[in-house]
Amino acid sequence: MKKRIALLSVFYTLGKISQGLLLHPYQTMQSLVRDRVFVWMSFLPAIMFCVIALAWKYLILAFFSLVLPAFLIYLFIFFCFYWQALLCYLLVRFWVGFQER
Repeated sequence: MKKRIALLSVFYTLGKISQGLLLHPYQTMQSLVRDRVFVWMSFLPAIMFCVIALAWKYLILAFFSLVLPAFLIYLFIFFCFYWQALLCYLLVRFWVGFQER
């Protein structure tokens, strides 16, 4: 029972951090860099892109070609790159800012 609660707690934390990075990246990245526990979460868009790139063939054949036009797929990939660039900029900015203190 305790393992299940711990696993749910981890997934809840990761979900809340992901939501924070999407909705208000400035504040969330500031707290991530300050605490330095979940700094690896700043590379979440890159991880999402790698998962899509690895499963590209299966996703296109199974789901995306039937439901979503290719334009929306490329728009999502562009969003992942743009979001990753923003998070990298904020990571460097806060990392340098907290090092100067």
